[in-house]
Amino acid sequence: MIGLPVYAQKKPVVEKDPPEWEQKLIQSNRDISAWFDGVTEGIDLFLTGKRVTKERNKSSFRIDNTTTITESENFNNTSSISIRPRLQNLEEFMQLKFTSYDEKQDGRGVESGYLRKTQRRKNYGATLGFFRKLGKVRTTFQPRIELQDPLKVSHSLAFESVAEVKDFQMNPKFEFFADADKGTGTFQALNFNYEFTPVWDITLINEGEYQEKIHKLFVTNGLALGQGYSEKTTFIYSWIFNSHNREKYHLHEHIVSVTWHQNIYRNILDFQLQPFFNFAKDNRFKGRSGLIFNISVNF
Repeated sequence: MIGLPVYAQKKPVVEKDPPEWEQKLIQSNRDISAWFDGVTEGIDLFLTGKRVTKERNKSSFRIDNTTTITESENFNNTSSISIRPRLQNLEEFMQLKFTSYDEKQDGRGVESGYLRKTQRRKNYGATLGFFRKLGKVRTTFQPRIELQDPLKVSHSLAFESVAEVKDFQMNPKFEFFADADKGTGTFQALNFNYEFTPVWDITLINEGEYQEKIHKLFVTNGLALGQGYSEKTTFIYSWIFNSHNREKYHLHEHIVSVTWHQNIYRNILDFQLQPFFNFAKDNRFKGRSGLIFNISVNF
C-alpha cells in the first residue's frame, strides 16, 4: 500500500497551551516511552558490552482497539498489541517484535490498509526480521514463532521496491510465505500512485494471494483517492473489488468506503473512523452498511 498523501503546506498557527490534564497525559506517555527505551537500551548494551551507535533509540509499543459494526451481523471488538524493542548496538539489519497477532499475515491484502471487515486473530508470538537491500529492492526475511502448545513456526520472504518518476510511484512487491495453518503460498502486489496536487493523490490497487493448501487465489483491485485535509487529518475514498477462483473465478464482493484518519497527538494517539457499504455475492450484491472504528495509543 502506498503511504498517505502529502499534506498541504500551511502557514504556522499559534496554538494555545493545552489544559493541565492534557499536559499530564502527554507527559505520562513520554515517561513510559522513556522507561521502555531505557530498558531496551540496557539490554542492548548488556549484550554488546559497548555503545557503537549514537542514534536515538526507536523502540515502540503500540496498542490498538478496533470495533466493527456490520448490518445484520454481531458487534465485534478486539484489542491487539505490538512491541518493537530496538537493540540498535546489536542489530544493524535485524529487528525483534512481539505481537498479539501475525503482522505479516495481517499485512497481506487490502483489508489491512483500506478496509478491515474481520477482526484480527489472536496469535501471540515473536518475529525476528532480517533486512537487506539488493540494489533498489528491499529484501525481508521474517521467521515467527507462535506461542502455542505445541509451538508453531511460520516464515516470510518478501521483495519490495518503489520506482518514482516525479509525482508518479510504482510499488511492486512479491512474497513467499509458509504458515503452520495456511500452508505455503505467495502474495504479489503492483500498486500505482499519482500525486496530482500536494493535497490529493490516487492509488490504483492490484494485489493477489495464492494459498497452495486449499488451491485458492484471492485477488483485489480498486481505486483509492487520498486527501490530506491538514497536517493531522486525512481522508481516503476507496472502491475495492474482491474476487477468488472457487469454484470458478468470479467477483465475490465490492466495497465502497470513506476513511477518516485523525492524528490527535503525534506519535501518541490517533484514530480511524470508516463507514462502508459492502455489496457481496452472498447477499445478491445488495448493499450492507457497516462502520469500523480503530483507536491507537503509541509509547
